[in-house]
Amino acid sequence: MGLAATTVKHLLLLLNFVFSVLGLALIAYGIFFLISAAENAVSIGENVAGGLIVGLGVVILIIAIFGFLAAIQEAPLRLLIYVGAVVLLILSQLLFLSMASHGTKDGISGSINEGFERLWESERNESGALGYYEKWLHCCGVNSYEDYWIIHHAIPSSCCEENQCQDTQSRVFKAGCKAEFVKYLDDKLLVFKIVCWLLVIGEAVGAVFGWMLYSSVKNQSRRNNAVWM
Repeated sequence: MGLAATTVKHLLLLLNFVFSVLGLALIAYGIFFLISAAENAVSIGENVAGGLIVGLGVVILIIAIFGFLAAIQEAPLRLLIYVGAVVLLILSQLLFLSMASHGTKDGISGSINEGFERLWESERNESGALGYYEKWLHCCGVNSYEDYWIIHHAIPSSCCEENQCQDTQSRVFKAGCKAEFVKYLDDKLLVFKIVCWLLVIGEAVGAVFGWMLYSSVKNQSRRNNAVWM
């Protein structure tokens, strides 16, 4: 194998080592999401996001280890499988990034909507169900403080600064809790989005290097066979 092919091999090994580390980091970050979701009375989107991040981290780790071994062994078939797996991984990450940015009916946005619907149903039956989120996110109701007027409930103290409404709307949080929670989740997902985009770029480079190494190994095999003939 020539100098250029050796360099490609070493770069591919380095890239897959970096992918392994980032895969482990994503798993840890996803677990952090799941722990946050477990602390909430009603899971609202964080469990879906956490599960997706952990799953993606595991897949990245497995593919990176496979690619590392394929490069060391210079096995053409394994290198070809690695390149195909990386291309599929890139497409999956682009889908996850789309879900994280815009949401889908069955994904993160759907989970948030369903979670707040359950909370509001509980609020209609027993006042205070939204209190945890109202105090934490400085919000009121699902869409706004006017939600309480619709169901003929008094605005709770959890909707007000320092839990004191004092019969004045100036102390009432105007924003709805669903919108504020989406902002909170977007901020937490920002790290995931940045890492994911870096991975997509790195994986595209890794796929090119994998194909180059595969071609080099195949060409070397043909030359060796030609010498023996």
